[in-house]
Amino acid sequence: MDANILQCYTDAGQIASKVLRETVKYASHNVDISVLELAQVAEARIIELGGQIAFPCNISINEIASHYTPPANDILKLQKGDVVKIDVGAHIDGYIADTAATIEISTTKHTELLDASKKALENVIAVTCAGVNTKDMGKIIEDTINGMGFLPIYDLTGHNLKQYCLHANMNIPNYAASFGNTLLEGDVIAIEPFATYGKGTTRNGDSHIFSLNKLFGKHIHNESNTHSKSLLDDLYNQYGYLPFARRWLEDSAGANIDNYVTTGDIIAYPVLHEISGGIVSQFEHTVIVEESGCIITTN
Repeated sequence: MDANILQCYTDAGQIASKVLRETVKYASHNVDISVLELAQVAEARIIELGGQIAFPCNISINEIASHYTPPANDILKLQKGDVVKIDVGAHIDGYIADTAATIEISTTKHTELLDASKKALENVIAVTCAGVNTKDMGKIIEDTINGMGFLPIYDLTGHNLKQYCLHANMNIPNYAASFGNTLLEGDVIAIEPFATYGKGTTRNGDSHIFSLNKLFGKHIHNESNTHSKSLLDDLYNQYGYLPFARRWLEDSAGANIDNYVTTGDIIAYPVLHEISGGIVSQFEHTVIVEESGCIITTN
């Protein structure tokens, strides 16, 4: 890997990990904190530290597995006993670090659940190197979580990262899949085991996170409404193909987003709820694959 690119990845990783630690600490010491405030603090801190936001801060509580970022008018607050997954992403020149942790607010009823996803992450990172197949990584994750009495979330995966691309063309399953990809030296991957008391699959809820479809340019050329062209161009100029939050937009633009989800110009990322209501935990690191191991950029 080019030295400059490696530096961007490691700098982004240090920013993301620092912001995650600070956000976890802030949430842990502030019962009744507004989820909107927590997300905004995390996002602002990424900028303060010299990074750019790779995706809206996710704060997914209890049975929500992923993709919850607060809307602009959110009144949700953290409560005692909540199991809170905080997922942050930073980038430098498009080179992304993605990291997450789970905390329990002022109680310790779910320590073993949190330990299951954390231990699964540790176990799979320990074997990650060039030549390892992602299906075997999934088996390690599943075996670890099963061995501690829980189930993984089968329809959520880790993923590889490329410049300005959060989810590239490789998945890291959280179970023993029948097919996988062999890791190559220089691959950058986000590994994120999810563990649950529930059945291990998700259902879709509302969407607060979106991204431009990479095919959107074709839609623009066929679009007769010049206002629509302007909106999509503005979104591209601000975010490229990285995810953005509806709350980041002007009210009029935010109101129009759903129309462009329908046309396919914009992709929606629905909030994912564990299908049986089981509480979910998640831990995540971004790593760079090497010949005989890996570099954890988000330590």
